[in-house]
Amino acid sequence: MVVSLVLGSLLLLGMAAAAGYAVRSLPAGSRVPLNAGVPEYSLWLPARAGLGAWLGAGAAVFAVLAWLTTSSVSAHWSSPALRAVLLPAVMLVMLAAEAGAVISARQRAGLRRTPAPPAPEPEP
Repeated sequence: MVVSLVLGSLLLLGMAAAAGYAVRSLPAGSRVPLNAGVPEYSLWLPARAGLGAWLGAGAAVFAVLAWLTTSSVSAHWSSPALRAVLLPAVMLVMLAAEAGAVISARQRAGLRRTPAPPAPEPEP
């Protein structure tokens, strides 16, 4: 169970790092999507509010699943391995969703990576 908590907290730290990167790299006035899986129904929030919402949701999910993992409520589940895998798996999905939101915000802001121009050919 300790490994599960450590992995979950590292993934939460990764969410904080991704939010910090996005705050510095996104231009002023950019918006970050907050969705529950369906992109057509995304709620586009200002960058700081959207990243704060992603980080807050990640912290809330971590707190609930960490409590569930360590409590006696889940002690009688049919598979003890589920208690060890649930927290890191869900936190990994949260981190991936936040990264997807940052990528969408960068694309909407026009910060797509453009390929480098081809190198000039050497003259004979």
